[in-house]
Amino acid sequence: MKVLLLFGGRSAEREVSCVSAQSVLRNLGSHVPVLVWIDPQGRWWHQRDVKGYLACPKPARFPFERVPARLEAGPRPALCAGTRRFFPDVCFPVLHGPFGEDGTMQGCLEIAGLPYVGCGVLGSSAGMDKVLTKVLAGKAGLPQVPCAVLRSPQDLRAARRLKLPVFVKPSRLGSSVGVYKVKKARDLAGAVRKAFRFDSEVLVEQGVDAREIECAVIGDGRRTEAARTVGEIRPNAEFYSYEAKYLDPKGAELIIPADLPASAAKRVRRLSVRAFEAVCGFGMARVDFFRDRRSGRFYFNEVNTIPGFTSISQFPKLWAESGLSFPRLVDRLLKLALARHRRQARLRITRD
Repeated sequence: MKVLLLFGGRSAEREVSCVSAQSVLRNLGSHVPVLVWIDPQGRWWHQRDVKGYLACPKPARFPFERVPARLEAGPRPALCAGTRRFFPDVCFPVLHGPFGEDGTMQGCLEIAGLPYVGCGVLGSSAGMDKVLTKVLAGKAGLPQVPCAVLRSPQDLRAARRLKLPVFVKPSRLGSSVGVYKVKKARDLAGAVRKAFRFDSEVLVEQGVDAREIECAVIGDGRRTEAARTVGEIRPNAEFYSYEAKYLDPKGAELIIPADLPASAAKRVRRLSVRAFEAVCGFGMARVDFFRDRRSGRFYFNEVNTIPGFTSISQFPKLWAESGLSFPRLVDRLLKLALARHRRQARLRITRD
């Protein structure tokens, strides 16, 4: 199949996207890649040097080619790149954060009529919005830590009712971008102002002394399957920051499988399926939890509908540990995308 690989983007997570895209590209197997890098202004550029990109040690700093590209909608969607036209069979949007993971790109691909990997418009939008995710997770009965939603940097009343320490997060961003841990009351206002630089809505969560547990899921809209193995992230800092994730090679330990009793791991898997289905998930997601060190209780954290695909990312590692290799995982996700597209194509678009 011809696979349109979209990466980069307008988000603060675009550098991570470039690394993830290189890993996906490396594991495409016999599928034929068509690469499109989206720049910070949202412009699409076709990348012809596939081998060069694969070999680049720092994918985000690759000398990207400036061959304009655009998607042409129709019964047979086409990618127009310079004077060439490609007819991709499916798209793999390896885009993290806003304008890629939040339903906007999924809507673009729906309009174009191109099958794509991952959640649909609704699932992507719901999963990206931490506040909305918490509402849906609460309706599904998932345990969560106390939190406050801020829509103005001046109104801190709800946040001040939480016990310190707290975590301040932009609602619609990932990779720990714009996340701050606050241990002193006098530092709260400054952290909130910083978080509002990234989003118009900010979430403040009460901190718990907890372990970070992660589970990978795959679903086709009818049945959701959790990986047999769950993992743990053990940061070598106060929390799993952007620097610990991507810049410091010793920033965190990835423990697979997590040191949990079988009953606890089973509960994580069951809660992960419930969370994925609560946000109308499809295709893939990584579901994150906190486990209180004292009580052993699990708290739902978030759903990542386009999880990282880097060499240290938990999503492909958890599936590999469960018996599904990276190339087979990519192939399965592509086939799920095509199956959904075929089902949707059978729906009637006339009254009669």
